Amino acid sequence: MAEIKQGTNKFYVGDNEDNPQAEITFQSQGDNHIIIDHTGVPDELGGQGLGSQLVKSVIDYARDNNLKVSATCPFAKSVIEKKPEFQDVYAD
Repeated sequence: MAEIKQGTNKFYVGDNEDNPQAEITFQSQGDNHIIIDHTGVPDELGGQGLGSQLVKSVIDYARDNNLKVSATCPFAKSVIEKKPEFQDVYAD
């Protein structure tokens, strides 16, 4: 699995945060809430669970920082809603 790195309001795969191979981005909403607004994984990296790992990175970040998470990104929303272990930080 590719190494996932933390950037500014994102987690990404690649050498450069500004030109990642894959990424998930989020925005702060208030002091204790973030919204995942985009997940991007190219076809050549698809089917390996990378998108789900990117979502998990945001969930772990939220837990570490006592944040709640919601998602406008359909992929991230679907992953979060299917995982019971993510519900503790999910703000529907």
